[in-house]
Order: sequence, then structure tokens, then C-alpha cells
Amino acid sequence: MNTEIEIQNVGNIPVAETEPVVVQHHRLSSTMSIIIFSYIGVLIRLGLAFLGNDKTPLCAAFWPSFVGCFLMGFVVEQKIHIHKHFTQLYIGLTTGLCGSITTFSGLMYDSCLALFGSSSHFTYPVSNYFAVIFSVFSASFIGFIVGRHLSMFVSPSSSEKVPYSNEFVQIWLFPLLIILSIPLLVLLAVLVPVGHYTYFIYSVIFAPFGSLTRYILSIVFNTNSNFPLGTLLANVIGSYIYLGMVAINEYVHTLSPLIKQIIISIIQGYCGCLTTVSTFMLELDTIKKRKYIYAYVIITLVLIQIVYIILARKFSFLCSPQS
Repeated sequence: MNTEIEIQNVGNIPVAETEPVVVQHHRLSSTMSIIIFSYIGVLIRLGLAFLGNDKTPLCAAFWPSFVGCFLMGFVVEQKIHIHKHFTQLYIGLTTGLCGSITTFSGLMYDSCLALFGSSSHFTYPVSNYFAVIFSVFSASFIGFIVGRHLSMFVSPSSSEKVPYSNEFVQIWLFPLLIILSIPLLVLLAVLVPVGHYTYFIYSVIFAPFGSLTRYILSIVFNTNSNFPLGTLLANVIGSYIYLGMVAINEYVHTLSPLIKQIIISIIQGYCGCLTTVSTFMLELDTIKKRKYIYAYVIITLVLIQIVYIILARKFSFLCSPQS
């Protein structure tokens, strides 16, 4: 009986607070699920980023944003079902996986590249700038809606929704995976020679720190469902750190190859997972008052883009990456 009441309460939780939903006595295990899924999310994003670059019509953030928001829509629609089977899995999929696949800071930098990058001299930079922002946000929202609709079609019938009762697996699966992953990542970081793609390994190492920072910010500051301050802070702070790391990487020419790879890893791993498009889209879909939607979007974009545009205009090397 208590279990049924708890599950009903989960269904009544406002969707705007979906990401930080956790059963209290499983909070540590749920946090560890974020770590595991952030590993997977950042690797998916780095792989999808190769599908879009300055030589293709799509920017690097396009496909990660679409895929991450598609998965977010699918998972959110399955919220009750997932909670019945495996409570810790839900927070890992939303905060860890979807939040790490998408990156708000990467999107903001891609728009800056379209406006001030080397290719902008041969095209129309302002139209390219808006094309990047509108195309990625449109694809993200479409992905989110399609994910929710597809989830409705594949949702199992009520007779199939039998709770998963193995308490030991629910509590210890992710902690055990953490214990196994740490020495493996350390060995890879130490033994694999420094190369062009070394940042893949270090990005996986930095990814959980970004996801957990975002998760903590959402718990502390997302107290108003009409204005999710925690996500706003995560996206703004992460975008600032992103540009700062780009500046160091491009301006300081005495950096060793390893340091350069670590800086790229901070950009892709920490900043990429600290900032998120998927949760941003979820919040836009669930904020009930339209004026708050516009305020949330405008404040987020203005706080980031003013800094990006001013600095990129003053320091041309920020949008002319050599590495």
C-alpha cells in the first residue's frame, strides 16, 4: 500500500522539477547513476559532433541537441513506468545521459563561430548566426516532441507494469560500476599515449563533475517552477567557463600537447555536461505562463551572447581555433 502511494506521489510531481526527482533514501545511488550515464552521454555527444562542422550545413551542436532532446522527451513520458521498475535509472537517464549529450555552451560557441569565424568573411555572418540558433533550438524542440509521442506508442500496458523488486541491484548497481570505472579511466589516462583524440578519455573523466554541478544547482535554485534559476545558472556559468578555456587554449602558445588536450577535455567534458539543452527544452515545455517562457529564454541568451559577442569582437582568436 505504501509503495502505491509513493508511486502516485511521483506522478504528481511537477514536470518542471523532473530532473531533480529522487527518492530520498536512494539519493546517493541516484547520484552515482548520474556519473555512469554522464560517461555515456559525453561519448555520444563527441561522436555525434563529427556529423556537423564548418564544412557541413549543420553546426556541431545540431545532432547532439536533437538526439539528447529526443531521448529526454521519450524518458519523461515514461517517468511513472521507470520509477516503478528502477527509481535510480530515471535520474541517470535525464540528468546524466540526456543532459550530457546536449550542451548549451557548445551551441552558444557555434553561433559565435558563425558570426565571427573564418567562414563568415565569405558568407552572411548575421544570417548564419541566427540560422545556427534557430535551427538547433527548432531541432531540439522537434526532437523532444517526437520523443514524447513515440514513447506513448511504445508504452507498455498497465498489466505489464510490474515493479522491479530487486532492492540490492537498485542500490548497488551504480556504485559497483563507479568502483570499476575509476581504475579503468585512470589506467587509460596514464597508459594511452597523448594524441589528437586523447581528450576523449579526459572528457569522460570531467563529465561527471559537470553533470553533478548542474544537478546540485537545480536542487538548490530550481525552487520556482516558472523560472528555473538553477538551469539558467548552469548554462550561463558553463558558457563563460567554456569561452575562458577556449581563450587559454588559443592564446597561450606555450602549452604542451597534454595540457591542450586537458583544456579541450574541460571544454567538452565539464562545460559540455554542466550546460544542457535537453533540460532547457523540458522547462520551456512545462512553464505554464508564456511571459515567463520569454523571460527565461531572453535572459539566458542575452547573458551569454553579450559576453560572447563583445569578447569575440575584441579578440578575433576566440573564433579562429587552430587546434
